[in-house]
Amino acid sequence: MKQLALIGALAAALSTAHAAQPAIAFTATPGSFLDGNTRMIGWQFTVQQAVNVTALGWFDLGQDGLARAHEVGIWDSATQSLVASVVVQQGSVSTLEGFFRWADLAAPVALLPGVSYRIAGLDIGAGGDAHVWDAAIGGYSAHVSGLVVDSSVQLGGAGSAIGGLASGFSYPAGQIGDARAGLFGPNLAVAVVPEPSVAALLLAGSALLAWRRQGRARSRAASVR
Repeated sequence: MKQLALIGALAAALSTAHAAQPAIAFTATPGSFLDGNTRMIGWQFTVQQAVNVTALGWFDLGQDGLARAHEVGIWDSATQSLVASVVVQQGSVSTLEGFFRWADLAAPVALLPGVSYRIAGLDIGAGGDAHVWDAAIGGYSAHVSGLVVDSSVQLGGAGSAIGGLASGFSYPAGQIGDARAGLFGPNLAVAVVPEPSVAALLLAGSALLAWRRQGRARSRAASVR
């Protein structure tokens, strides 16, 4: 029984080690913003440890579908190279979790500590989708309450919100420079990459579980004969 308990614990750890979580979440949106300008909006961040990005998302204020499709991307801030991108579909096609609609990447993309990243997407002002931000500025209050940032992610801090005017989807160069750390249109889902020792333990547990299953199968086959 102890062996079975150990196998079960290892199997559970294996199944949850790569479970992706939203980098940004909040409990309520007491305000929002949408003007007539087209912008690349988003936020700058680093990761505290290696993570895999599994999906990118876009804010859905009413949780009732997006007015437009939104291409979302992650860039390396130093090289301005695009690391990952996907389109979050118009309407309610993309999966809703919390206040965000999500689109899976074709394959997980690794982000590394010590690198500054920017996540952003094209926000078409007129007839588009409202976004929210994290801090009060002149004439406007903070738009979110109960803000939670995943422990593996570090926001760039005040002044690093991205909101420069743009004619199309491109590197998000324009930082606003006020008290806001982010304009939350885009979001990412991250899964922490296990440390080598943890990965080895999980691999051993998985192998043990497979061996037990094979043993049972052999026993059943022998009893049939």
